[in-house]
Amino acid sequence: MTLQYDDPIVELYRESFPDFARMVRRMGGSLEEAKDSFHDALLIYLEKGKTGKLQLQSSPKAYLLGTAKICWLHTRKKGAMLSLPEGFEAATPEDPDTEEREQKLLDALQKSGKKCLELLKAFYYDHCSMDHIAGRFGFKGRRSATVQKYKCLEKVREEIKITETYAQ
Repeated sequence: MTLQYDDPIVELYRESFPDFARMVRRMGGSLEEAKDSFHDALLIYLEKGKTGKLQLQSSPKAYLLGTAKICWLHTRKKGAMLSLPEGFEAATPEDPDTEEREQKLLDALQKSGKKCLELLKAFYYDHCSMDHIAGRFGFKGRRSATVQKYKCLEKVREEIKITETYAQ
């Protein structure tokens, strides 16, 4: 399917995306997050339109913005990333320090201990709920699991700081 500049979908995209990107930025998100969520919403819109399941209660723009917001909030909630110390940005594939940064993070995770590594993996990689983690790791409840996850993150952050201090 080749889209033309006068295609209604292209027009809808041009009309809607800037508003959504501004909204995401105001809510603390990045342009990349906005693009990803908006594209997901556009695919949902197109797929529902194709199958005849699209039921608009308002304008196509409002539907698309609402769907994109839901996608973005869902992604933010589910895909929360480790909050690393300031100055330790995520490496991009074209970044020459990618391997070094990945190795530092892996080393810090390993030094945090097996239990911390497994807990963080369960939360961030396996997307387990805190209730599930509490049961799996033998914590009294959700709150205890949350506190332990925080402590594990602090161990990783501290290990990264130590590594960076010795590297300088």
